[in-house]
Amino acid sequence: MNWFVNFLLVILRPALGLIILAGLLLYWVLKKKLPKERFLKLFFYIYSGLIIFQSVFSTILNWWLWSQQGITQWLLPPYSPISYILRYSWQHYWFESIVTIISAVIVFFGIYLLNKKFEKDLFYKEEKYLAALGVLATGWPNCLVFLCSVLFWGIFAHLIFIFFHKKDKRLLLLYFWIPCALLILLLSAIISEYIGVNQFAI
Repeated sequence: MNWFVNFLLVILRPALGLIILAGLLLYWVLKKKLPKERFLKLFFYIYSGLIIFQSVFSTILNWWLWSQQGITQWLLPPYSPISYILRYSWQHYWFESIVTIISAVIVFFGIYLLNKKFEKDLFYKEEKYLAALGVLATGWPNCLVFLCSVLFWGIFAHLIFIFFHKKDKRLLLLYFWIPCALLILLLSAIISEYIGVNQFAI
């Protein structure tokens, strides 16, 4: 039972992120194109659903564990107001999840609106989904490192392209969303320890 709970709460989310991102990258390499937008949208919904499921499962599991022990029983109704356990669950199980999903939605619509403003010359149509999936997979606050790394490498590649080809081209971020998300996901422990993003942790 313990291994199953550990799998659901600790392993499942990064594992699914790795599977989705690596699968997209493999498909891209083999087919020379990305999946259609409806599939990318489906992956976004699946991953968002998993994040919500983990929050719900963690809340229920925490309630059950507290109800099984003498001391913590007093933290639950009818001994304590339900607002206490709800506030505890929000802080420990929901806040990070909601911030991650909201960040992904903001990035999605940010790219969509920028592309609309520049008449679809700034981003490829798939990028809003790839960026949002990258945010979901890396989570808060590592998604900040993810977004900065994509922007850095995209601008660097763009400048190199202009230097050698002597002409402008749309910002080359498309090729960095998936690799950077995979890299950040694999190095998440190192990033959390050595890069100062923990101050943004919830």
